[in-house]
Amino acid sequence: MLNPGATGHLAEWEGETPSSIIFRSANGAIAEDIHGKTYLDMTSCSGASPLGSNNPVFTTRLAKAMEQETDVLPSPVSEQRQLLAGKMSVMFPDTPRVFFLRTGSCATEAAVRIARYRTGRPVILTAGFHGWHDIFQQPPWSDNPPAKDQHIQDYQYDLGILEQQLARNQGTVAGIFFTPEPSVFPPELLQEISSVARLHGVLLIVDEVLCGLRYAKGGYCRKHGVKPDIITLAKGVAQGVGLSAVAGTADAMAGADRAYLGNTYLRENRAFVAGNLTQEIFEEAKIVERLAERGSALKRQFQTSLERSGIPARVLGSDTMFDILLPSQKHGRAFAHRCLQHGIYTGYPGTYMSNASMNAAFFRALQAALELALADYRKDEDMTAQVTDASMVDYCAEAFHATEKACLSNRHHWA
Repeated sequence: MLNPGATGHLAEWEGETPSSIIFRSANGAIAEDIHGKTYLDMTSCSGASPLGSNNPVFTTRLAKAMEQETDVLPSPVSEQRQLLAGKMSVMFPDTPRVFFLRTGSCATEAAVRIARYRTGRPVILTAGFHGWHDIFQQPPWSDNPPAKDQHIQDYQYDLGILEQQLARNQGTVAGIFFTPEPSVFPPELLQEISSVARLHGVLLIVDEVLCGLRYAKGGYCRKHGVKPDIITLAKGVAQGVGLSAVAGTADAMAGADRAYLGNTYLRENRAFVAGNLTQEIFEEAKIVERLAERGSALKRQFQTSLERSGIPARVLGSDTMFDILLPSQKHGRAFAHRCLQHGIYTGYPGTYMSNASMNAAFFRALQAALELALADYRKDEDMTAQVTDASMVDYCAEAFHATEKACLSNRHHWA
């Protein structure tokens, strides 16, 4: 039995302001905790639920489909898996060979293993968050990891550091790994890194776990004309059901033929049924367009409310995924704390993500909660503090572990 007094918190977001939020249910973009308090979800369930929680079309069709389908099969090789692989190949034609896993972290670690087996080289040069596995929880993501991996080296979105690492590790680099962060870094940065990878004869791996199925149809790379060797995908593949993918060129994915990538729970046929249904609904209901439309309204509502309240802040990024920048980390944490108190589920730093269920009733509820949260924030915080370049450098360091140079050299994109 649940203890109502138990304390839970999101380790990533609420370390400074721990809360006792224990969720019981959710519908659309509105969740309820065990005390009956409702929260408006700004995270789209950390990006995993682009259709919205408990989406009636998805849940009804999944239940009907499972009347005919098997839940678990003796082998991971199934009809539903093959169908989904075919859909993903069409969606991401530059990386048509697909291997499925369970989580985003599984996909990113598998991508590294595939790259190493394809090239016979150990070193991965990386920028951005790639999950919780040990190989990615290295400095600067972990201050003092018990298991240090000298073959994972973070260039912190800094092209100067990347060039130094390539020179220092000449002949041993398997690939350059990059996570797009559209709020801060322009597509030209990835385009330049792609050119660097080609020049040095190493694989380009792009982590599209978060943005691949929401940023644009066909993902971030296709939208901006970048041809990666490998991409990773997860959030939105199967509407909250654990399923991820590594997609790559035939040449790069030759590494998958030599690497061990076994996974017991890929025998769960239900995940592939859910994946196929999700992608069908994406097409039928034009979900990517709806995410952009709802996201534009969400972004505009925050921007307008912050301006009307006279609160120094910037709203940065694309319509489907954006960030809100406050003058300092202290201001940001206070803002997130007030939002949580008034039922707006977010964090700082944090990416705001729309889902397709956000409707007029949701936006009315958000406006009312936002007015209360901003009023309390104004009373408690220094309103003379402004958002400056230093604010952005601090945010980039905290959220993405980017260097000051990497942040400021892309000022033309976010200023």
